[in-house]
Amino acid sequence: MRRLLVVIAFLLAGCASVPDLPPVADPQATWQSRQARLGDLAAWELRGRLALRAENEGAHASLHWVRQGEAHRLSLAGPFGGGRVRVAFDADGAELREANGNVHYDESAQGLLARATGWWLPVEDLNFWVLGLPAPGSRARTELDARGRLRVLEQQGWRIEFLEYAVVSGYELPRRLFVRRTADAAADHGRLEARIAIEQWTLPVPGTRMP
Repeated sequence: MRRLLVVIAFLLAGCASVPDLPPVADPQATWQSRQARLGDLAAWELRGRLALRAENEGAHASLHWVRQGEAHRLSLAGPFGGGRVRVAFDADGAELREANGNVHYDESAQGLLARATGWWLPVEDLNFWVLGLPAPGSRARTELDARGRLRVLEQQGWRIEFLEYAVVSGYELPRRLFVRRTADAAADHGRLEARIAIEQWTLPVPGTRMP
């Protein structure tokens, strides 16, 4: 636990704050425009760090995620999972490769990660949350900040707090997120918290593909 607290402190320190941008005249209208614009962002790459805590245990890992349309490549490296775990998933299912070469298949990336690491992460929804968007197809409660960005999102039994944003190629994208099960979900499934520090966003030049 002590080691995990050190890692969390590192995550917070590693993301230097950026100057505050001025508030917008109509946050709700800006939010509607922002959702439409971010919804069209179907290719991106991020690198960062992930720290997890559940009851009396914790884990951390470096995070590398590449999205190209419906195809995703997610790599987690470090003590989390006992080494490097690579997950590839799309609308047809998911594949996970462990550091020892073992390969596993499932319909969902969440199920694969849970089997390989013991941690249940809502990966398919997180794909939208890291952009500052609710996941489509389920009800969500949102709170906006003065810039018309998500400040708090509650969806599918999770509460996501957007602690910091960064400007990337004209987009305002999350830089630090705090994800945890809501009180009702934690009562049924146990407490789980995740802190995500995104150190680098990469967006493709129009007409090109992510590497």
